[in-house]
Amino acid sequence: MQNKKSVKDTAFLVLALVVIIGSRFMPAMGGLSEDAWAVLGVFFGSLIMWIGISIDWPSMITLLALGLIPIFGFSGTFAGAFGNTTVAFLLFTFMLVYPLSKTNFVRRCTIYFITNRIARKGPWYFVCFLLAAVTFMGLFISPSVLFVAFMPFLEDIYQVLGLKKGGKAGNMIMMGSAFCISLSSGMTAIGHVWPTMAIGYYTAATGNDVNQFQYMAMGIPTGIILIVILILIFKFIYRPDDMKDIQPDKAMSLRGTVPAADFKEKVILGVMALTVFLWVAPSLVQNVLPEFYETVNSWSTAMPPLLGCIILFVVRVDGESIMNFKETVSKGVLWGSVLMTAAATQLGSCLTNEDVGISSWLTGALEPLTANLPVIGLILFFMTWAVIETNFSSNIVTTTVVSAVALSVLTALPAGSVNVGAVVCMVGFAAAICNMTPAGQSTVNTVAIGSGWTDTKSMFVWGGLFAIAGILVLSFIAYPLGSLFIA
Repeated sequence: MQNKKSVKDTAFLVLALVVIIGSRFMPAMGGLSEDAWAVLGVFFGSLIMWIGISIDWPSMITLLALGLIPIFGFSGTFAGAFGNTTVAFLLFTFMLVYPLSKTNFVRRCTIYFITNRIARKGPWYFVCFLLAAVTFMGLFISPSVLFVAFMPFLEDIYQVLGLKKGGKAGNMIMMGSAFCISLSSGMTAIGHVWPTMAIGYYTAATGNDVNQFQYMAMGIPTGIILIVILILIFKFIYRPDDMKDIQPDKAMSLRGTVPAADFKEKVILGVMALTVFLWVAPSLVQNVLPEFYETVNSWSTAMPPLLGCIILFVVRVDGESIMNFKETVSKGVLWGSVLMTAAATQLGSCLTNEDVGISSWLTGALEPLTANLPVIGLILFFMTWAVIETNFSSNIVTTTVVSAVALSVLTALPAGSVNVGAVVCMVGFAAAICNMTPAGQSTVNTVAIGSGWTDTKSMFVWGGLFAIAGILVLSFIAYPLGSLFIA
């Protein structure tokens, strides 16, 4: 098995290098410059490696190839890749969130949601609050980390409720949990790679930034609408015939099974609250306290999680720092995602560089399509592309490819005709609607299917229906909403 993987990786690597190196020696065609051909070679070569091999060490080849293009050089490449806020934000946020995943917060939060008075009124109330719980936690915890931490407790919930594998209710709960956890990673950019990357590409291409408040003002309402639609799909189309077997009062036995939050957990939650406050509060008081807004906003989105990390390193409990540096950077930071974000951000900047000319060429090539499409048609096109690709490919690769093309096409349109920032942020959101196939969200989807509570066919059918709903909501609701907050 290992030998087959080695052969496959080698084949993809050779193909990628042929594309990258070959583009440097091919004569420029189609009105493109030699630099443009070189950048396109790196772009397609990188896609081959990211899809066929992995996203981590191949990203180093991307950086090497870009650095060898004279117009950028290595100094410019490294400055663009690692000298941007996006990479710093991602690194510090990964570190900040890790200690929270080690606490009993997931269990305690879920118990609070599913045992409240309203949740106990009936089976559908219970399911709504269970999905609300995982969505809420997913707003600031990585979907893979959250789902792995949540699965043992979900098994406990199944056991307490007396649900059996093979039943429609158990299948629905597992699918709903997977869908909502994945979806929540698009609702905020807090520790979530694809929205962060989309924002980074937009900033690199236009010089404009999108803060946390602006993104969440679009992302959270859109996510809530989609969850409501998901529940309606489950209730009126899926229609589990064994819902009567769910007796919410049985969940009361879970109370008292989790110890109260200790000082360490309270500090972690307090630091998370402070971080979110520094992200969101300035925009809320912009008109009332303009100086406060200007000061905090100038710190960039990377400063609050940096401050949070420092606090967790400084505060000690029982003689030890709340956050252990070696453990956090080895287990909490997804270095492959950080490295690819750095490489892809610089690659995106090169693709949209005016001196290279790819954007204007691509705009001209797509003009027969875009010229006859209204704005809503373009938005539908990019949202459909993003949602379909993310279900059969990497979320990160989807964000990279669709964002690059969207930025090239949309920035060339007459000023004011379309809100480019809103569309690109929606691409980052769309990458989270990814539960049709195991490839869409490998950890979440494979663990859900492997649990035995759901299966590949169910995930494909109902994940596909949810994906269609996602395309429509993003195009007709999220875009107008995003246009109100994103410049």
